[in-house]
Amino acid sequence: MENANEISFGEWLKRQRKAAGWIQEQLARQVHCSTITLRKVEAGERRPSEQMAVRLAEIFHLAPEERESFLRFARRGLGNAPAPTPAAPWQPAAPRSNLPAAVTSLVGREKELAELQGYLQNASIRLVSLVGPPGIGKTRLSVEAGRAALSEFPDGVFFVALAPLNDPALIEPAVIQALDFAAARKQPIEQQLIHSIGDKRILLIFDNCEHLIEEAARLVSDLLSACPRLKILVTSREALRVPGEWLYPVPALDVPAEGAPLELEAGRANFSALTLFAERARAVRPDFRLTAENIGAVAAICAQVDGLPLAIELLAARIRLMSPQALLEQMTADFVLSADGMRAVPARQKTLNNAIAWSYHALSAAEQSALNLLSVFSGGFTPQAAEAVCAETLGQPAADLVNALADKNLLRRVFNGRSEPRFAMLKVIQQFVLNQLQLSGQEAQARQKHLEYFLQLAEQGAREIRGPLQVEWADRLQGEQYNLHAALEWAVSSQQTETALRLLGALGWSWEIGGHYREARAWLERIRALPDAESHPLLMARVLNHIGRYQWTQDAFADARALLEESRAKSAALGEAGKSALAEALNWLGLLEIGQNKEAARPLLEQSLELNRQSGDEWCAALSTFHLGILESNSGQPALARSLLEESLAAFERFGDLFFISRISIFLGYLFLEQKEFEQARQCFERHIELDTQLHFWDGIAEGWRDLGNLFRAQGDLKRAEEYYERGRAVAREHGLVKNIP
Repeated sequence: MENANEISFGEWLKRQRKAAGWIQEQLARQVHCSTITLRKVEAGERRPSEQMAVRLAEIFHLAPEERESFLRFARRGLGNAPAPTPAAPWQPAAPRSNLPAAVTSLVGREKELAELQGYLQNASIRLVSLVGPPGIGKTRLSVEAGRAALSEFPDGVFFVALAPLNDPALIEPAVIQALDFAAARKQPIEQQLIHSIGDKRILLIFDNCEHLIEEAARLVSDLLSACPRLKILVTSREALRVPGEWLYPVPALDVPAEGAPLELEAGRANFSALTLFAERARAVRPDFRLTAENIGAVAAICAQVDGLPLAIELLAARIRLMSPQALLEQMTADFVLSADGMRAVPARQKTLNNAIAWSYHALSAAEQSALNLLSVFSGGFTPQAAEAVCAETLGQPAADLVNALADKNLLRRVFNGRSEPRFAMLKVIQQFVLNQLQLSGQEAQARQKHLEYFLQLAEQGAREIRGPLQVEWADRLQGEQYNLHAALEWAVSSQQTETALRLLGALGWSWEIGGHYREARAWLERIRALPDAESHPLLMARVLNHIGRYQWTQDAFADARALLEESRAKSAALGEAGKSALAEALNWLGLLEIGQNKEAARPLLEQSLELNRQSGDEWCAALSTFHLGILESNSGQPALARSLLEESLAAFERFGDLFFISRISIFLGYLFLEQKEFEQARQCFERHIELDTQLHFWDGIAEGWRDLGNLFRAQGDLKRAEEYYERGRAVAREHGLVKNIP
């Protein structure tokens, strides 16, 4: 039989590693070296550094009296291994642990586990708090992080479940029990903990601290101060806020964005939420597989619950009774909240409703009320919007309550493209608190405040979007699309016709830039169906002008004409009060006629210009001048056309209106192209694309690429022309635009 003294250090290391059940990558991570280095040491191609040898002695729990001989053996090679003893001091012993055994696989958390391992291996980090909303998977992640770190803590990894406790005085006895210490009768429990832990290398996991947050924070802080080698991992809805705490917000699982490609490789999806759904569905229906036919429905299910692991697991259990498509069709808010799963789990984990209710009822009355009111927002909200909706009802500023709810992870802090703060709610939490708002009888009041705020915002935007702040306001209103939809929905469903028309009219230019043509047309028809829709002719005429213009841009000329003629009739019937709306209707009718009947276009545009000059509206007068320039260009009068276009361009440059600077650049480019002044045409088309890119005006960007394609085709460069045409086609496809591109 081979004697341990006669084997090489590399062979000894390999045997010890295999006896511990580790692969090379796992041991290399613990030693803090590369897998290649470890492989060479085991193969006898190199010797370990002194630092590496010391670390291996720690990992394999060598007795102190054996370490000197072990270091000689490791550093010098054959013949220096101490004789084996019956106690086998070099045999790795399993650290003590009470971690719950895993009964299901952990899916989609590879990145998080690796990051937590890095935290736990960092000597300067001793407290890590996993924070997040209910159902995000904090407990499961903490257990698996503790299991992966067992070899780092030779004195044990211990799990302390705080969720069942309702008395802060029970925390310390729970820790004593988890550590399997015997309670001392004559010593305070905290002192016993400090004395018993001492300088041991232990990891404690405190699970679900939020309802006992004050006492848990005090105990954690005291233990870390007194026990220098102790590390603590905490799960909580909110931070402990004690010195040395490192926060780790647990993210939801990856879900596909709307329109994102869905890929399958060996039956696995490229999004972790979908993989989790498939695995849990297979547990209740063994033949379930993700396929090209069902992956779209599964993706929609996971997206509707924001990738929340608990929600996905509860819904996947329903697959034993129905297909993914049938499940998706049944996914009302109440269905999602009440979906139940396993029997042998705590009551708070049986349904989403229970999980959220457990956190909700731990809030103060003011926090509950604020969260209820905030449920009327859609797609998030700014601090200013929260103040407008909540402050009067709460009787106090909303900012402190909003920040407190974000600290408790019932709201998420996000930032828009201008680095301005916003807050958002997971959909399942939002539906729960919306139910609470409805039960409180305050929903109508909250929605009315929401409507009033977004009407004011849209009307301010309608003024600002004509000037130098155009890009900022176009982005701001685009970022509030879901809230604007919700505000319109409330205005229409509560039959506030005048307010609905004001809001839709105020969105006219921002929705043109954002390309919301079909939505606007649909809202118009819903408002028309209200009983008093004809009682507000001026507001209706202004909306008809916007929607008629949208239809013209989409080449729906017959519909555009009908809408604009209706506006013209309503405006004319109002006399002096309708003059500005009439001028606008004539302007757009004139533009429509340029492509149909040039002789009919001229009087319409000239009358529009005259009405705008009479009213002193310089912006609208510049617009009429622009359209007259288009008419002269189409009538074979390039010099007059250029004069009119440059006159209107100068006006819009004074206003700082990038949208119409870009529009005029297009037509100047056409003039130069017809006259074969290719360089000037190129400069105009490139300016046009640059400005529309700033505005995210996809319709204009698609046209810009087409126009550059036409420019290069006119110069005989068909290859570059086709390149630009394809760019234009790609933009049109991506954004659902109707564009005539060669």
